[in-house]
Amino acid sequence: MDKRVSILTPCYNGEKYIDRYVKSLLDQEYDNCQLVFMDDGSTDATKEKIIGYENELREKGIDLEYYYHDNAGLGATISEGIHYVNGDYLIWPDIDDVMPRDSIRLKVKFLEDNMQYGLVRTNFLISQDEPSNVINSSGTSVYKNKTKTDLFDDYLISQNMWLQPGCYMVRMQDFDKANPDRYIYPTRTGQDWQMLLPILYYFKCGYIDTPLYNYILRSDSMSRTASASLEKEDNQFAKYEELIIATVKHMEISGIEEYIKKVHTHYIQERITLGYKYSDSAFAKKYWNLLDKKDRSLKLWLKKSFADSRLLKRLISFARQN
Repeated sequence: MDKRVSILTPCYNGEKYIDRYVKSLLDQEYDNCQLVFMDDGSTDATKEKIIGYENELREKGIDLEYYYHDNAGLGATISEGIHYVNGDYLIWPDIDDVMPRDSIRLKVKFLEDNMQYGLVRTNFLISQDEPSNVINSSGTSVYKNKTKTDLFDDYLISQNMWLQPGCYMVRMQDFDKANPDRYIYPTRTGQDWQMLLPILYYFKCGYIDTPLYNYILRSDSMSRTASASLEKEDNQFAKYEELIIATVKHMEISGIEEYIKKVHTHYIQERITLGYKYSDSAFAKKYWNLLDKKDRSLKLWLKKSFADSRLLKRLISFARQN
């Protein structure tokens, strides 16, 4: 295989993960790669660490390109880095995750053999950072319709989608047809909706039911989840809604107002669920009143009506366990 694969990886203070990350690249059964390493203002030894592997990567067939800018966040870093990509295919794994040795090869083979797809996504493993090498589960076991190929509407409202970035490979000629100026909304929050929505609108997505990415749960990530609050989750929803709508607006597609309304409705519904989760009936009712009548399902009505009912939550929990 002589097709060039670009590997776009953002990094902020990832020094302690670089050895594992680079080993994952050096172990790949595929060479002829461009590694676009985007340093998002690291203050540790990230630069020295990754540059130290330049010769070893080159011997493998991986050309390292290192870029630095002041800290701007994940989406903004990808927004810059995408313009350095020159490969036939693109992947964008995180610095703290790893890929099995056949990951790149099998994705390239799939897209070479299936020209009707603009991109492919794969199964993945979920494991612990500490203790290491403890596999929790196969990632896509919880998703329905994982072999579905028309995914734009699903990803617009986060339905049966996954955002583990190293699961994807896109065909760059199709990426550029869908997003000719390579616009990525420059937010701190993330990059996957911006990367995926334009190409999913125009092209079908394939699926490989083999775990070709290892998504590693870090202890610090889990602690942030544990300290979540209604305010934090509400702010996160606001950021997601903002970046999705900004991405859709830039696409200049027909029916754009309906897509925006669908996104807005989705996040109103999510906030009603949030009010139920945190027993805040006023919060849930506020968003219930913003919903069109046709979008007011029985399930959401129950969540709104019993947002402050601990008894109902205990009954639901009991029912699920039995």
